[in-house]
Amino acid sequence: MTCTVSVIKDHSSTPRFTEVSEDLFVQHNGPRYRTPIDLQLTPDQPLRFLVVGGCLAQPFPEVASIINPEFSGDFILLNNFDPFPEIPQETISRYDFQIIHLPLRSILGNAYFQLPDDVESHEEFLAQTQDYLARYLANVMKLNTEYKLLTFVLGFMVPQQNPLGRLQPRYDLRNIMYFMERLNMFLASEVGRRENAYFVDVDQISSGIGKKAVQDDGVWSFSHGTTLSDGDHDHDLNRLEPPPPMQHHYSARWVEFFEALLYEIFAMHRTLKQQDIVKLVAVDLDDTLWRGVAADGTLGAIEGWPMGFMETLLYLKKRGILLAIVSKNDEQFIRGKWNDIVQGQIALSDFAIHRINFCSKVENLAEIIREVNILPKNVVMIDDNPVERALIQAGMPDVRVLGSHLYYLKRILLWASETQQPIITRESSRKTEMVQAQLERESVRRKLSHEEFLQSLHLHVAVSILHDTSDVHMGRALELFNKTNQFNTRSERYTLEQCQRNFAAGERLYVLQAEDRFTQYGLIGAAWVNGNRIEHMVMSCRALGLNIEESFMAFLASQLVLENESTMEGILLLTDANIACRQLFANNGFENTTDNPSIWSRQLAAPFPFPTHISFTAPGIKENVVLL
Repeated sequence: MTCTVSVIKDHSSTPRFTEVSEDLFVQHNGPRYRTPIDLQLTPDQPLRFLVVGGCLAQPFPEVASIINPEFSGDFILLNNFDPFPEIPQETISRYDFQIIHLPLRSILGNAYFQLPDDVESHEEFLAQTQDYLARYLANVMKLNTEYKLLTFVLGFMVPQQNPLGRLQPRYDLRNIMYFMERLNMFLASEVGRRENAYFVDVDQISSGIGKKAVQDDGVWSFSHGTTLSDGDHDHDLNRLEPPPPMQHHYSARWVEFFEALLYEIFAMHRTLKQQDIVKLVAVDLDDTLWRGVAADGTLGAIEGWPMGFMETLLYLKKRGILLAIVSKNDEQFIRGKWNDIVQGQIALSDFAIHRINFCSKVENLAEIIREVNILPKNVVMIDDNPVERALIQAGMPDVRVLGSHLYYLKRILLWASETQQPIITRESSRKTEMVQAQLERESVRRKLSHEEFLQSLHLHVAVSILHDTSDVHMGRALELFNKTNQFNTRSERYTLEQCQRNFAAGERLYVLQAEDRFTQYGLIGAAWVNGNRIEHMVMSCRALGLNIEESFMAFLASQLVLENESTMEGILLLTDANIACRQLFANNGFENTTDNPSIWSRQLAAPFPFPTHISFTAPGIKENVVLL
């Protein structure tokens, strides 16, 4: 197999091309096309899952074990409105997630095809079908409802053509294609209203592989809604001319479909666990952000992959990923020519930080990482120059480096699980603005004494308490626990099920928001408190150095005093990354009083000092009487 993907520039007049290896081609095509793994660092951990539904879902456990022998699934056949079987709670707790398949035949039946030929009848039938769907979903979602088990609900496949004919109205409920699309919209909405449940767009996966090679609606009834197979071929062997099996007539790719569908779910699971997440994408300019070399006047057309790449970066910014520029160029020249070069596709201000000079890219990238206070393992660098890529990889081995295959960049950056978020919080969408404000704040810090700087901030902090996983701040709190590395007192990651169990066990989750004269930082801190013990505290790196953690600690102590507690404890588990919080308890008067070096304790008789440069509120919580 010979494909060309990139040109290596040399001094000859004829370009030389690099060939795509068979391994690389396979990795970026077939069932992995939608779920690229170029940014994956951590190997997939053993997974155990439950599959509930009709025949379409039955192959999932077997296909999963083929993908990875450490993956195991159990299958429960549930057709019609069968009662959900009883499953011991200890068994449920061992599942990482469940996959729900709703048999279309149980929802739709054959009544649709006997309706009167008017829109009103079809509208009425749609409402009736949606009611069936909602009740069926409520039945099969028992484990999600009662135990908050992470759940992936499969959508329906949309038929390939309008059976009324190509010239008939497309977006009309009398067209089964549109009817199924409306059902999918309703199902996605119903799933979205539930906690820890996610809709899987099966129709998109079928379309990506090719519906003609996946779906059986060209042969079987529309309501069967499953894949091409030879499942009923035995029934036709007594004909005068027995037909060859179905897969001799059509190029069936149902195995690839099931693999792609499972890869989609596994990718969603990785995103929910925030594995190997990307927090910053740094890009070179010449022949990376645009074609050609700006200073040489050899710029090429912006159409094609450059526009696609710029568009990709803007989507990453909306997700809360920081953008940076690391380029060997004259900064004044680039600033002056920027709009002419990019033709309004992306603004220089869309990049949170940049280093445009002729210094080492390794040094420039290292400086950026220090300034925005993230870890190299959360950074992706993109550069067209193989020498520069090698230098960056050698100098910063934890940074993920891309750029050798430019036609993969958009797909990798947008579709990889490592660049996606379970939800896009307000804090995430404003990340660039907040980091730019942080850099401005640090510039002011260098001009003033530390005390003057703190007083100049007009810093305000507000604490609130969450009582269950449905709270509006739960998503951001979960994001903090699962993404924060440096100020994280035990580095444990949480699922929504675990949070629900914490609440059920009586633990309290306090969250902290902050703003200063530069910007609103949003929700930047969280702490699980169990009795008189701080089980786990996290703080965004944007808040470090402002004594906010001391004010948070003082507030929590005040709550314990009001509850007549005499001592306060905290847990601190050391990791390679959490250097920023290692002195949290020691600096606030705690001591190791047991044989366990991870448990710290402090008497509450001596009040906690409260930073005087911070104004503090706790709406809806007991008045913090001992703060001052």
